[in-house]
This record gives sequence, structure tokens and C-alpha cells, in this order.
Amino acid sequence: MPRFEIQLSNGESFYIRKKLTFWKDKYEFDNLGLRIEGNVWDLNFKLLDDRDQVIAEIAKELFHLTSTYTVTVYDESYADLVISLCVAIDYVEMLESQSN
Repeated sequence: MPRFEIQLSNGESFYIRKKLTFWKDKYEFDNLGLRIEGNVWDLNFKLLDDRDQVIAEIAKELFHLTSTYTVTVYDESYADLVISLCVAIDYVEMLESQSN
């Protein structure tokens, strides 16, 4: 199964991996350190820490010729992780659409 490692500038990393399902592709995030609430693959979700504080909100804007996102980061210490996560998800989606 495909697995992607995202390495951050501070040396930490997290992983996106594909799960086997019968109906549609499903991905899991390992070592992210945050909880995801919402729909990741429609890029409309929030990232929360272990105290349920919203760290960031990500939303994909519709009706653009290229991928366009609204990303709001509430805790600057997570900025690299949030942007890296958005880029990684967009990249995985692009690879999936090319293989279909």
C-alpha cells in the first residue's frame, strides 16, 4: 500500500498511508500528533490538539482552475506541519486522479 513520509524542517515527520477498503480510498495519518475533525479528502477540516484546542482550519475553495485553499493557523508553532499536510494531501489526490 502507498505510504508517504512528510519530513518537517525541525526533523519531525508524519506519514500518510493508504488503507485497503472495498468502496473508496481511505488514508490514515501516523505520527501527526493532532486529531483531524471533518473531511480530509474534501479538504474541509480542522486540526485539534490533545486539549481539543483548534490549531488550524483548512478549506478547499471551489470554482478555481487550480487547487486553492483557505488555511488559518491559530498556533504558529504548527505552521510548517499544517502547510506540509495540505501540500501532501493535494499531491496524493493528484497522484490518485492520474492513476484513474
